[in-house]
Amino acid sequence: MSGFYRFIRGALRLAQGAFFREVEVHGRENVPAEGALLMLANHHNGMIDPFLLMTSVERPVTFVAKATLFRIPVLGSALRALHCMPAYRGEEKDYGKDKNQALFEAAARTLGEGRALGIFPEGKSHLDPKLAELKHGASKIAFEAESKGVRVGVLLVGIHFEKWRGFRGKVLVQIAPPATLDAFRDRYAADPRAAVGALTDELHHRLSEMILTAGNRETVRLAELVEKMGVLDASGEDDLKSAFERKKAILEGYAELQERAPVETEAVRGDLRDYRRFLDLLHVRDDQVAADYRAGRVLAYAVRNTALLLVGLPFVAAGLAANLVPYLLCQGLARLGRELDTRTSVGFMTALVFFPAAWAALGYAGGRLAGPWAGAGAALAGPLAGAVALRVMDRWHRVVQDTWGLWTAIALPAARSKLRRMRGRIRERIRRLMELRVPRTP
Repeated sequence: MSGFYRFIRGALRLAQGAFFREVEVHGRENVPAEGALLMLANHHNGMIDPFLLMTSVERPVTFVAKATLFRIPVLGSALRALHCMPAYRGEEKDYGKDKNQALFEAAARTLGEGRALGIFPEGKSHLDPKLAELKHGASKIAFEAESKGVRVGVLLVGIHFEKWRGFRGKVLVQIAPPATLDAFRDRYAADPRAAVGALTDELHHRLSEMILTAGNRETVRLAELVEKMGVLDASGEDDLKSAFERKKAILEGYAELQERAPVETEAVRGDLRDYRRFLDLLHVRDDQVAADYRAGRVLAYAVRNTALLLVGLPFVAAGLAANLVPYLLCQGLARLGRELDTRTSVGFMTALVFFPAAWAALGYAGGRLAGPWAGAGAALAGPLAGAVALRVMDRWHRVVQDTWGLWTAIALPAARSKLRRMRGRIRERIRRLMELRVPRTP
């Protein structure tokens, strides 16, 4: 592993710790320490996705990236330094089959050297709540390497963005055990084209099982609401993986019940939609509807959190003073992106430049005014104050939401009562629907 790769990965891990509230990785033990490895992942968030792969595994990963990225200043140079390989699309003006054939050969050589190769086989980043059709390139590369006597392991990675994709969101990365091409090797020898198609279909099936799949984004949001209501497992774990598995089970159950009881299922969906709109109108969460707001509990909560927030106020002020300008610059540039995945990538990548530049400027100003030690302290204070401010502001955000839920319960008792009735009716109707499902055979 080169020193440049270590530096980039370390910088990305620090940046992700600030950008995301949590990155939860499962299955690191499934990554072989050595040997040819083809890593394939779903692609929902632009440049964030390869960054997550880089930071989630210990061995270096060489990526195949779209050729247009190599023409972007600074980014293109970084991609070349990381030995990334350009892939050309049919709609690009410099597209040519000979270029992608050269890509297949170069990728096969990379695998032949016992390295890990990262590919997003959908070929593009998108926001659809399902896996797009996979391109055949990954399968061709795998068979190209195998034809040269290289035993290729295939590692599938599912990336799930919890709540929202942008700043202070949560991410779940799940790595499956590696598979081999043993079941396809003879078929490739007899009919290469059919084997490529069959492998691509198998990869699509397996990768689809590692992500949430639904007809539209509203269905996913309603499944998230059902998961939060605790209908499946009120005592379940709070980690991202457990929540993901519950949401996946809800979506699978919904797809099954659409066929078995379409009228009843659509009626529950309508109730959920109305409940979701009412929650959004009042800016409250489902758990606040179910909460028992007793005076003693509320007072203890208010006193404890007010004290904590007052202690953190100076750090928030220092963090804002040191980091507000680069934050506003990143936010402004990110809004230029037309899609959410583009905005997140632009915001994250510009932050890698603007925030260190701002801290360096603080150090320079401090050094000019009070000497080198003061400059070093000022440069270090920027990221430290920012890190503490992020934690305190996350807590503030939660406290503000909880306080608003409390005041809504006090000031609008009729609305709260209506929400509780809606919630109880939905939970009961979902329980009755679940009884219609065919039990799975062990």
